[in-house]
Amino acid sequence: MAQQSVWEREYDDKKLVGGDKPAASFRGFVKWFKKEQRKKREEGAPDSDGFVFQGKNILDLGSGEGKNALYCAERGGNVLGIEIAKNAIETAHKTALLKDREVRVAQGKLEYKWGSIGEIFPVGDESQDMVLDVTSSNSLNESEREIMLNEINRVMKPGGLFFVRALCKDSDAHAKQLVKDFPGPEQDTYTMPDLGLTERVFTERDFRDVYRKYFTILKLEKEFHYTQFQGRSYKRAFWVAYLQK
Repeated sequence: MAQQSVWEREYDDKKLVGGDKPAASFRGFVKWFKKEQRKKREEGAPDSDGFVFQGKNILDLGSGEGKNALYCAERGGNVLGIEIAKNAIETAHKTALLKDREVRVAQGKLEYKWGSIGEIFPVGDESQDMVLDVTSSNSLNESEREIMLNEINRVMKPGGLFFVRALCKDSDAHAKQLVKDFPGPEQDTYTMPDLGLTERVFTERDFRDVYRKYFTILKLEKEFHYTQFQGRSYKRAFWVAYLQK
């Protein structure tokens, strides 16, 4: 858990993380999932009473302060968030208490556990309908990433869905400059000098090679956002992927 102290400092200072709403790309995934569920209902599946994740078990990897986990629980999901930064979990618990009524109305469940997503998950085999990695695994090293992918494959039900938002090297001049100026210990990694945070960026070929060993890629596209670094604004690229076991 070498990155624990780094992430705890980040959640204290909030130079990278922030906002209380899920990323637009994740909200887009939820809309897509809702349409898919509607198709199944038209084919005879039971209605979910308007709560798109009703009865679904969802594992949120690197759950941070809980915005994605809470969003899913408010829509009926049984959600477990795993997070390495203890101060982020404390904030997530406080927020969950404030939103408890919404979760109970939706009949969802919400729980957080401290731990690294690069280690064995405290979750049973084939128990999860969905797994989320919303820009969380970018700070894992390659051996941790392999453990994570094996664990996702283990805990996910057949046909389960995996949402990934990862850092993109293609079309991201800032990422390429970081790799050149502040190279990390492994391929396509950099260590941010002011934070001490090591991150991995992916070319499209590398992303496909890593993830298709375990999952079918249903959708893969780029999205762009601006971020602040050392007082300047940079355009950053991300991969957004819908995967299925």
